[in-house]
Amino acid sequence: MRVLLARVGYMKFYQGSKPGDEKPIGGGDYNNGNIGHEVYNFLNIRGTLYGYFQPHMKEPGEINLGRIEQDYVGNEIDNVLVIWFATNPIDRGQVVIGWYKNATVFKSIQSPNNLPERANYNYNIKAEVDNCVLLPISKRKFPIGHDIKGEKKGNPGQANSFYVLDAKGNSKNLNIQNNAWITNLLEYVGSYDGSKISSQEDEIQEDMLTAQYSSGGQGFQSDVETRLMIESYSTEICKNHYLAEGYTVEDVSANRPYDFMITKDNESRFVEVKGTQTTGDTIILTKNEVELSRTQGDKMLLFMVHSIVMNKKTVKKGSGIISIIKPWQVKNDRLTPISFTYKI
Repeated sequence: MRVLLARVGYMKFYQGSKPGDEKPIGGGDYNNGNIGHEVYNFLNIRGTLYGYFQPHMKEPGEINLGRIEQDYVGNEIDNVLVIWFATNPIDRGQVVIGWYKNATVFKSIQSPNNLPERANYNYNIKAEVDNCVLLPISKRKFPIGHDIKGEKKGNPGQANSFYVLDAKGNSKNLNIQNNAWITNLLEYVGSYDGSKISSQEDEIQEDMLTAQYSSGGQGFQSDVETRLMIESYSTEICKNHYLAEGYTVEDVSANRPYDFMITKDNESRFVEVKGTQTTGDTIILTKNEVELSRTQGDKMLLFMVHSIVMNKKTVKKGSGIISIIKPWQVKNDRLTPISFTYKI
């Protein structure tokens, strides 16, 4: 299999600079004072996505195609699985944000002369939109690299490109501990059947989910960062709660429409976690969450942590009140439509 891992800055949509999603978070020194070219990586241009990442800072910044296919000497290579990853803005870990399947990877940076939609931003990868996935923020949890203490070999280094082939173009040994995460990653991408951002309706929903964590114009952090902090804080409280009660707790949030599978006495339950700074009288649900509650509600629990307090840049430790609804079955008379899309 031809595989390339490419690191970019962190954005919600990668569809150009928009209010609340103006530029990539992180992604290298260039992005500190400029808008990185990955800003358009998931913009649908007549059925095609044109992606960009900076392989390294040495001119001319070429991608080593010989580490995608051994001894490859052309200027472009087809049928590549390109996995995009970025630094999580709050815990600094590397996570998958999406992928292109059956992509074309160019050795050199391509000029977007015939792509005015990209506003003169370059690209070096392209793929048909139907072969691509951009994960919602809540699903960007699959880690890149191993977590072996004191061991760096096998993890992406400072370069933004990571290859499954070694420097000589030979396949890395995926059976050793340092590289085992690569096999898990490929299995995850190959079997993923969860939600993705693929329509304007999905974008609207994602914006609404993030807007509820608005910093109120205080300017100390983005709404995305606040959302990630509160979600991480709430899920950790939930995990510890059920571990203390003697449950086996499995985090399945990366590719399921709920967060945990808990098991005790050979009985399993699905757990959906919600964290909020409000008193928890209302929550925003996705389409998948509503559908799952309707069909599997007798096996579901809603674990809410409400009244969470934010300090200037962190969640106030110990804040939040736990509220659990079990079983959790959505009642239609309590659902309120807050957004519609209208096809012209």
